[in-house]
Amino acid sequence: MKEAQKNSNNYYEQLNDLRQSIGQLDEDLLRIFAERRKLSLKVANNKLATGKKVRDQAQEKNLLSNLTKKGQALGIEPSVTLSLFHNIIEDSVRSQYDFFLENCAQESLEPLTLAVLGEPDSYSHIAAQQHFATKKRRFTPEFCPNFLSIFKSIDAKRADIGIVPIENTTAGNITEVYDLLLQYQLKIVGEEKLKVKHCLVAPKGASLETIKDVYSHPQAIAQCKAFFNQHPHINSHFRSSTSSALKLVAEYQNPSIAAIASEQAAESSGLEVLSYAINNYQENYTRFLLIANQEVNVPNAVPAKTTLTLQTSQQPGALLDCLQVFKSHGINMTKLESRPIPTKPWQELFYIDFEGNANEINIKTAISELKTVATEVTVLGTYPLHDILATKLDHHALSNQLNKL
Repeated sequence: MKEAQKNSNNYYEQLNDLRQSIGQLDEDLLRIFAERRKLSLKVANNKLATGKKVRDQAQEKNLLSNLTKKGQALGIEPSVTLSLFHNIIEDSVRSQYDFFLENCAQESLEPLTLAVLGEPDSYSHIAAQQHFATKKRRFTPEFCPNFLSIFKSIDAKRADIGIVPIENTTAGNITEVYDLLLQYQLKIVGEEKLKVKHCLVAPKGASLETIKDVYSHPQAIAQCKAFFNQHPHINSHFRSSTSSALKLVAEYQNPSIAAIASEQAAESSGLEVLSYAINNYQENYTRFLLIANQEVNVPNAVPAKTTLTLQTSQQPGALLDCLQVFKSHGINMTKLESRPIPTKPWQELFYIDFEGNANEINIKTAISELKTVATEVTVLGTYPLHDILATKLDHHALSNQLNKL
């Protein structure tokens, strides 16, 4: 018996020592990663001084090819190496984008006042934190109860900038925001995409059996329809934000009511998570827009996206004529959304997102041509393209290379 206890203690000590060694290696990796990021910014400075673009995908392919080869020699599968370094390269590219933007625009580093929906740890707040994570400039949040108050705050110059959700991969477009963009004509200065994981949040002691009513923002509820179908005894109710729903649940401490919100917000509110990831689809993303009174200047070295609105004449093929302009100039459209014009019954306003910088000759020419076939064209903003597509390797060449090892 004593021998068994002794062996058990030895195994425990050995496991603890191993975990400490792994923990030390993890800290070393973080320090190395931070050092790599510093070197990446020095590379950005060199590119800025020599007029080069941020991304050099030929160099990225070389790097990935060499790393997969060396990883294979160390017993690391190519897929693991690629996954790791795609993330590292994405961080590097994003940091270099921010470096170019900050140095070309020569912006003040004074903290911004940022209008954001809800309260601390709302999805909009988390998206804002994610957006500014690699930037030198920081922000002070001004929490707003609804979308209208965000636009009003920026329009009145109480806030320098705002962040609003515009579309979700599950629930679709947020039409109220499109209509406010039309009403206030603010400039779009950036975008952010957030992976959303909805949680069912309730007071301590509550359970799925005791919950009768769930509160949240309409978009969050729409993204969790399958959950309500599986639990027909639970009713859904709309609130102006997920933060507002959490506040209600925290205030009443009633085991029959719950909210849909993020895990981060649940922890901050002192409530418990009853169910994790209750959204219909786990690949659930919300796209946010950064809006301000003044447009931003995006250097040509940084990939950009432009958003504009257009109105067409009421003739057959009028919209097609406009879309043909994008095709003839080789411009990739990423979004086309129509909204009714309140002052013009049965007429539509079209929102179009496309890849390209409004300051580039090709884009300027296309917009000028567009104005000849549309009745009205308004550019809402050019801003840095958020998506950083991973550089792909030739898998056939990679396979041959690895077979030689």
